[in-house]
Amino acid sequence: MKLMYKICLLILLFGVSCFCTFASEVKFIFITDIGLEKNNAYKLQETIKEMNSYKDVDFIVFGGNNLQKANIENLNFFTHLLRKINKKTVVLMGNSDVLSSSGINKDYYLKRVKRALWWRHSDKPNYTFKVNGNLFVVMDGSKQYFQSSNGYYPRSELLWLEKTLEKNKKKDVIILQHFPLLETKSKWMETSKMEDYNEILEKYKNVKVIVSGHYDDNLEITKDDIYHILTENYSNVGAYKIIEIDFKNDFIGTYLVK
Repeated sequence: MKLMYKICLLILLFGVSCFCTFASEVKFIFITDIGLEKNNAYKLQETIKEMNSYKDVDFIVFGGNNLQKANIENLNFFTHLLRKINKKTVVLMGNSDVLSSSGINKDYYLKRVKRALWWRHSDKPNYTFKVNGNLFVVMDGSKQYFQSSNGYYPRSELLWLEKTLEKNKKKDVIILQHFPLLETKSKWMETSKMEDYNEILEKYKNVKVIVSGHYDDNLEITKDDIYHILTENYSNVGAYKIIEIDFKNDFIGTYLVK
């Protein structure tokens, strides 16, 4: 009896050890700048079927500029297609997704997204979630009262980020956002007042990765010890990026699918 107990205990400990090793890894898809409208909805539907076929992907991120134009028709197409996804889904907002004068403010947009995803999505523009022990922070940066080609992270969002990083300063953090924190040749697309955001990142060295879109560029670069991952414009080239991160083994891998 004692021998059987010891064998069971060893099997349990081995299983826990294997699970912990596996749990440190996270693999997700980042698809951005879709520009969805009636004419290209079928294309996205086929891409969703493809993304659903990946058995080892933990979740999918729609990285903002999901709609060609902020109107109810485009949002209806988008939420209809979201219902076809069989994985955890995260939806960011970009500069073409919300506009209060068109009847789509952030609150309405996120409520529609949450409903389409069977209530398994935040209705807040800034929030955190964990997957396999990894902490993800979602930053917004979009504008709802007028549309422009660049993003802006207001003081209220940055204060929320600072409190979140302070609360989780012993954890490695991955930030998901539409608007990058990198300079670009197209100044009209560049994120406004990035220095305010970077000032907070300088205080908290636990931010390891920032994933974004918007610049229509496939780019990966390390800046101030943060690995920045940008993904190309889906509406132009039909691309999305598979990202795999394992901090315990110091591994970040990406693959651009076209």
